[in-house]
Amino acid sequence: MDAQGLTVALDVPPNVELLRASLTVQAPGEDVMVDVLPTATVATSRGPGPVPTNAPVQWFSVDWGARRALMFLQVKTREANVEGRLSIADGGPWYPPTPVTTVPLGDKDTTALPLPGILASRLMVEVFAPPANPVPPATGQKAVATVSSLVVKAAARPPDLTVHVETERPFFQHGLPLQPLQELTLRDDVSAALQQAWPADLKGGTVTLGLRAPAPSRLQRLGITLDTVTLTQVWSQGGDTLALPLTADEEGIGRVEIAPGQPLREVRFLARYQPRGERVPLSFPPPENPSQAHRCGAGLAAAQAFSSPEEGHALAGMDFHLRPLTRSVMGMVTLFPDEYGRPGTVPLAPGVAFTLDEQDPAPWDARWVSMALPKPLAFDATRNWWAVLTVAQGSLLWSLGDAASVGGASGLAPRASLYRTEDTGPWLEREVPSLRGPSDGAWAYSRPRLLTSCTEPAEPPQVILRWGTKQLPVKLDAHGWARLDERELAELAPPPVLATGSAPMLEVVVRSRVAGEITLSELRVTSPQRDTYALFQPS
Repeated sequence: MDAQGLTVALDVPPNVELLRASLTVQAPGEDVMVDVLPTATVATSRGPGPVPTNAPVQWFSVDWGARRALMFLQVKTREANVEGRLSIADGGPWYPPTPVTTVPLGDKDTTALPLPGILASRLMVEVFAPPANPVPPATGQKAVATVSSLVVKAAARPPDLTVHVETERPFFQHGLPLQPLQELTLRDDVSAALQQAWPADLKGGTVTLGLRAPAPSRLQRLGITLDTVTLTQVWSQGGDTLALPLTADEEGIGRVEIAPGQPLREVRFLARYQPRGERVPLSFPPPENPSQAHRCGAGLAAAQAFSSPEEGHALAGMDFHLRPLTRSVMGMVTLFPDEYGRPGTVPLAPGVAFTLDEQDPAPWDARWVSMALPKPLAFDATRNWWAVLTVAQGSLLWSLGDAASVGGASGLAPRASLYRTEDTGPWLEREVPSLRGPSDGAWAYSRPRLLTSCTEPAEPPQVILRWGTKQLPVKLDAHGWARLDERELAELAPPPVLATGSAPMLEVVVRSRVAGEITLSELRVTSPQRDTYALFQPS
């Protein structure tokens, strides 16, 4: 470190918060020294200024301005048979050092004198002729000598050390010379100072950390450790607020990008759920790759029978589990009353048209397709009814399953599933070879949606966190807040990086028994990271 000190610039990326920091400084050993003359003030018996090499002096002094350990002194003179009497000072009067009080003078290399780390800020050498009898009280006579070479070295470790952030006054000061190989570690002080200087609003920028010593010095090692969190407040779909339409029993997903390999420290968001005022009374597991299905299209049609809904509830719409076989499908769903175990001839309401358009390459997956009636439809509580699906363009599959798997309904239970091969042909029963054991027969996956009364509370949605293959249930509080800390998130270990080099996104998955909309906002996801920078260390 020179007179300007040492400055470390921290380049802070956007959206990074500092939790804590530590700074470690280690002083060098006794074997590392600096020459104090280039920055010292020198005076002689001839006046201020450097020691002349062409004129004799009776004494000279060196003032380096800071208390530090003297380690080496060599004074070469043109005259022989003279010695130098040493005196030191440290902000006060001169006094003789111990155990060394004299230094040999002359033009030989033997004048080099290692010193035992004498602490001082000033040094004076007086020239004298040694007495014939060196035994006290003989003291010798004052003399003069012409100095041809002068070397004064001190321990390179800082005589004093201050640490500051930006241009503010120091937040730490070590007022004494550091001991050989002494190590200082700052934690709370440097954390508080850096946090105060951290870029506002997490916009990113540069924060400077400075170290100063009152005299040129060296350090053996300097390192800084930063415990930070990467803060994410924006959904990958864009924006800090995300509105997800929900279809009954389907997933609405909000995605968050997380850097590969970083764990989670905190996940927080606000969920506002707005149901449609509907409920789905039928309960069954969603089909996965159903092996049986009605084929609809080119004259092929299918129908599914239901019981009448509970008294006082009207039908708002229906969902059908369909898989398109052509890129474009245009079809119609029509409701009919039951007549002798078959769909009647006069519809209960005008049919509802639907269109499926696929953009991705085939094959296409089966999924729920939602259809809403133009107006709610009330039923005679004693009468069964049918949902008939026809296709005018293209073709699709209507998934089939076991009617015994449907539960949770008082009324509306599926009764039979039929098909026909001509527009005016007879309705035929569907036989499903895959059904084994006790069964209520085949039924086409569909779910009526009933209007609820304004006094009937909506069933809350199910929320989970999904990261790769792992899932974690999330409980919303009474106000819709989800707050998960590091302990709760420990189950969600960072997933492995994909073959593409990217990492799976963190997903907020919402499922609802009824259609509606959920708005996700106030997102705060933090990923902790510890970075240790060895700014320099011994080689």
